[in-house]
Amino acid sequence: MTTAPSVRGWCPGLHTPMEAADGWLVRVRPPLGRLSAPQARIVARAARTHGNGLIELTSRGNLQLRGLTPDSARAFARDMAEAGLASADAATEARRALLISPLAGIDPQAAPDAPAIIEALDAALAGAETLRGLPAKFAIAVECRGYVPAGSLRADIMVRAGRDGWLVLCGTRALPCAAQDVPPAVLALARALADMGGQPRPLRNPALGAQAFARIGRLAATRAATTPAHAPACLAGPLPGGAMGLVLPPGPIGADLLADVAQWAEQSGNGQMRVAPMRALVIEDCATAPPLPGLITQADDPRLRISACIGARGCGCAARDVIADATMLAPDLPAGATLHVSGCPKGCAHPGPADITLVAQVDGYGLCPHGRAADTPVDNGLSLAQIQHIVRDWPRNLTTPRNGRTQPA
Repeated sequence: MTTAPSVRGWCPGLHTPMEAADGWLVRVRPPLGRLSAPQARIVARAARTHGNGLIELTSRGNLQLRGLTPDSARAFARDMAEAGLASADAATEARRALLISPLAGIDPQAAPDAPAIIEALDAALAGAETLRGLPAKFAIAVECRGYVPAGSLRADIMVRAGRDGWLVLCGTRALPCAAQDVPPAVLALARALADMGGQPRPLRNPALGAQAFARIGRLAATRAATTPAHAPACLAGPLPGGAMGLVLPPGPIGADLLADVAQWAEQSGNGQMRVAPMRALVIEDCATAPPLPGLITQADDPRLRISACIGARGCGCAARDVIADATMLAPDLPAGATLHVSGCPKGCAHPGPADITLVAQVDGYGLCPHGRAADTPVDNGLSLAQIQHIVRDWPRNLTTPRNGRTQPA
C-alpha cells in the first residue's frame, strides 16, 4: 500500500514520493532494468495523466515523473504495479534497489552467466522479508565486463565479473564467489549492514565493508578490493550485440518523446529497451538511431559531458534555470572537459567533482574548478558571458580572484 507522501531528504521512490517546487516527484525502477515498448507507453500516458508530462532518467536507472499530487502519486503506483513495472508492496519494492550493467545478456564480451545471477539476486532481494534497517539510498550493483567496464557503476555492495569468476565487493574488501554463491553472499552482507544501525553505507564509509564481512564470518576469505581505472563507456549510438544507445540531455523530456522511442523500438528493434544508470535508453536489436530531436546519439556530443539538475523550474532550492544555461554553454565546452551546472551547493545531479563546476547564486554563478558543488567557489557572481569566456579558454591557470572576478594567471 502506498504511504502518504512526505517531504524527504533522500531519493524519492514509487511508494515514497517527495515534494518539489513543481509538485510531487515519484520514481519507478523497471524490474531488471527492462522496459518493453507497451510499458514505456504506459509510463508516458501516466506522466500526462498523473503528473505534468515530464520524465527524467536518473543516475540510478530510474524513471522519475514530476508534477504529481498526493492522490495522483498513489494512482501512479497502482498503474505501475498493474503494468508489471513495480511491486505493490512498498517494502518489497524498496529492497529491489539493483543497478545493472545495461548490456548484460547483450554484449558478447560480457560474462555469459550475468543474466542468471541478476535474476537470482533480484528474486532473493524481493523475498528477503527480514531485511530491514537499510537507508533509502542503499544500492547493490552488478557489473558483467565487456563494453561497460568495471567501475562504471557505484553502489554499497558491488557484484563484479572478473577474469577468474565473480567478486562480491563491499567497502575495501572483495570476496571471490562462485556464481550460485553470489545471491546468498549479497543478502548476508546486506543483513549484516542493516544490523549495524545508523546509516550503514559502505559507499560513503568503506571501512564498513570489512566489518560486514567479519559479521558473516567471511573476512579471512576476502582480499583487497580494487577497481581498474577506465574511461566510462559511451552509450550514445551503436553498441555491442546489435543494440542502439540513446542518451538524454540534461533535464527532463516530454512524455511524447518516450512514446516515440517506444514506437521506434517496435519498428526497428525487438520492442525491448534497457533503462541504463547512465541516463540512457538502450534499444535491443536495433541498428538505426531514431530521428527524434532531443536525443544524444553521437559519441562526440558535448552534452554527454554535462550534468545539470532540474534547476529553478522544479526545485525551490535552485537560484537559476541551470538546464537552459548548461545547454547554452555546451557548444563551447572543450573536448574532454566535464561541466556540472548545479542549482545549489547540494549538487544533486553530480555528487563528484567536475573539471568546471558552476553553482547558481542569486547574482550569477560561483566557480569551483576541478571541484564539487559543495566546495567553496574561487569566484562568485559570475555572469553567463564571463562563464562562457572561462569555458572557451579552459583549461587555464587561475590566480586568486580580485574584486569578485577570476583572473587568468
